[in-house]
This record gives sequence, structure tokens and C-alpha cells, in this order.
Amino acid sequence: MRNCASCQRFFARGVMRRMKPTHAVTKIADLSPLELRRKIPVPEAAALNSMHPATFKRHYKHLIRKISPRREAVELGDAINLPPPSSPD
Repeated sequence: MRNCASCQRFFARGVMRRMKPTHAVTKIADLSPLELRRKIPVPEAAALNSMHPATFKRHYKHLIRKISPRREAVELGDAINLPPPSSPD
């Protein structure tokens, strides 16, 4: 995940270290419908899916909601239930 130059710059700036820690999602079935509707930041949703936030924004912009002029969020349930990204053949 950290092989490309933009990923190395992203992690070197400490963006992932500044994010608030979240509870690890171990079992999706244990989450209530209310918890699945919880809004999480885009970098956190990208980290759940092992991708860079810019990649997440490019491929899943239909899931991103504008909470305020500067804040974008994704519902936890949407971030968990994403299909794996298709690789170009």
C-alpha cells in the first residue's frame, strides 16, 4: 500500500498518525443499524479498504457526503460493504 510516491508523501506527513483512533470492526454482524449509519472521515474509510484517500475519492465519490464546507464523510456501512476494486486487465 505504501509503495507509490504519493502514498509515501502522505504517510511521511503523518496524516494517518493524526487521525483519531477508531474501534476495530471485527464482526459486521455485531454492529447495529445505527452504528452502520455512523459517518466516518474519508481517510478512515480509505484505510478500511487499504487504499489512498485520493483513490477512494476518485472511485467512490458517489458514497461521499458533504457534511460541511470542509468536511466530507462516508457512512461506515458503505465503507465496509465495498466490493474490491477491479484491476484493469
